[in-house]
Amino acid sequence: MHQPSATTLSARAEMRATALIYTASFSYMITLGFTMLLVPLYALHLGFDLAELGIIVSSQALFGLFLRLFTGAFCDQFGERWVLWGSFSTMVAGAAIFAYSGTFWALILAQTFLGISRATYWTSTQSYSSRINPAKSGTLLGRMSSSGTAGQMVGAFLGGVIAETMGYGWAWAAVVGLGVVGFAGSLVLPVLPRKDVRRGFKQALAPIPTLARTPSMGMAGFTAFVASTSMTIAVILLIPYLRELDNGEATIGAVRTVGSAGSVVIGIFFGRIIGRFGQQNLYMFVLTLLGLTMLAVPLVGGGLLALSIVMFAYGTLHGVLGPLYPLTASTYSSQEQRGMAIAYVGLYWATAQIVVPAAFGLIALNWGLKDSFWFAGVMFLGFAIAMPILFPLLTKRRSQVSEPVA
Repeated sequence: MHQPSATTLSARAEMRATALIYTASFSYMITLGFTMLLVPLYALHLGFDLAELGIIVSSQALFGLFLRLFTGAFCDQFGERWVLWGSFSTMVAGAAIFAYSGTFWALILAQTFLGISRATYWTSTQSYSSRINPAKSGTLLGRMSSSGTAGQMVGAFLGGVIAETMGYGWAWAAVVGLGVVGFAGSLVLPVLPRKDVRRGFKQALAPIPTLARTPSMGMAGFTAFVASTSMTIAVILLIPYLRELDNGEATIGAVRTVGSAGSVVIGIFFGRIIGRFGQQNLYMFVLTLLGLTMLAVPLVGGGLLALSIVMFAYGTLHGVLGPLYPLTASTYSSQEQRGMAIAYVGLYWATAQIVVPAAFGLIALNWGLKDSFWFAGVMFLGFAIAMPILFPLLTKRRSQVSEPVA
């Protein structure tokens, strides 16, 4: 049935919506930068071992694993603003629990709230940005990502400084305050025009069985798992390793900020890079370098300059994988199923967030942090070796789809 076309925003309303979603992204990612640094350091500060730390870190993704699919349908039904409000609210709730309790199960509960917040944030902001002006969706999404990365850098640095100088209680209170400010800002987001006829939940979720049977979506899911693993390794191994070397919270936060700077730099040139190398070759190249970077960590010693260089390299390489896996999902899915395809591969991302921290927490506890980097390096090299086999095998049915270059 023909769908009536949606009306467009006025130039003034479009500018307002754009500025506010960038601000919301910046403020939310400040809180994410805080939490990605504070959660492992706070757990270690409370005396939990590395295996328990792995469980605590992974618990944030458990509930959000399947929430991603329903978030897209909820956005279609009621609008992205409601979902974004819920994202900020659950971030505030999780941070408040961290601030007032230090027991194992309280941390699990706090992480659950943070996981709900993350699962709902990405879908709502990406959907909202893409609908402000569909003709400029690529530019809007890219700039929103840049503003978010800048916010994450600020959060990682400030989180370390506040935790070391004022204590973890004040650091978590800062997350609560920032979350409240972000929530207040998101309240005034303009309502975007939409089609008169909305899809119900059943219609929105209908493509899932087909996507699950599509080999190219299996490839996209695998790449999402790999990209998520690269993000998680930094939390479960690199931050505890820096702590083991007797670095303070401020120093660790500064080193983490250096890693985020690498992601900002690569994001500027991502379009040109993918156009030059192609997806399969870029995966092989990046994963090989990630493996070598992990193998290098135990060899460079405890010098901050050497470790900062390693973190910058690691952040740069992860900065390639971050936008690369949704590009894979977009390339090998139809326009009509694009949103649900990205939500589907998000399940693989969330699975890695659960499995990898728990597994490497146990490895680090039993074999030590230094040896854990050898395991991680071999794992990434294994991913790289698999790419020239899996990628053409699983994507050959859609080989006629050209790769975007921008």
